[in-house]
Amino acid sequence: MIKTIRKTLQDRKHGNIAILSILCVSVIGLSMIFFVRNDNPAEEGNSPETVNMEEDPQVPLGSIATKISAGDTVVLRVFADEMENVYGYQFDLNFDRDIIDYKKRLYSDIDDIITIFATDKEWYLLVGATMIGDAEGYTGREVPVCRVEFVALVDFELNADFSSDHIALSGVNIVTGDLQYLENVEGWTASMALW
Repeated sequence: MIKTIRKTLQDRKHGNIAILSILCVSVIGLSMIFFVRNDNPAEEGNSPETVNMEEDPQVPLGSIATKISAGDTVVLRVFADEMENVYGYQFDLNFDRDIIDYKKRLYSDIDDIITIFATDKEWYLLVGATMIGDAEGYTGREVPVCRVEFVALVDFELNADFSSDHIALSGVNIVTGDLQYLENVEGWTASMALW
């Protein structure tokens, strides 16, 4: 085949066709390499480190306990009973550091409040989020506010009592769209779910 290509390349009339043919064969070969299906989800980039958070693959907690193994990813979800004209918020998140460890990953569940951060203090995690620019605050009821990822340090049972026994949400403060600062807002809760 190489001899044929060389002979074709020597013939100026057919040179462009030969170059085009070589490029087509190369592109087809590369396409076959890159688009071969990989049946191993971890190798496809679907490990917990890279899963699209918008798909919300968390397992809801029921009355049956879920066995968590050391190294598993668990997600803490924060909810607010009601938000009215909220431009930004912050809260303290206390968690049992002998059982779970913050993975330095958190996500806002409110599209309008996109800037979110966390500062890992010695005894708690300070979480805050805000809108940017001139905007009307967010209003809603039964609002999923944000998600915070943790890794399990030990094996444990994740049940309906886990969050109340090992997680405490306090110091919820908000800034309204008209720049009022409200402290110790009630009606915010946190619960843990398996990733």
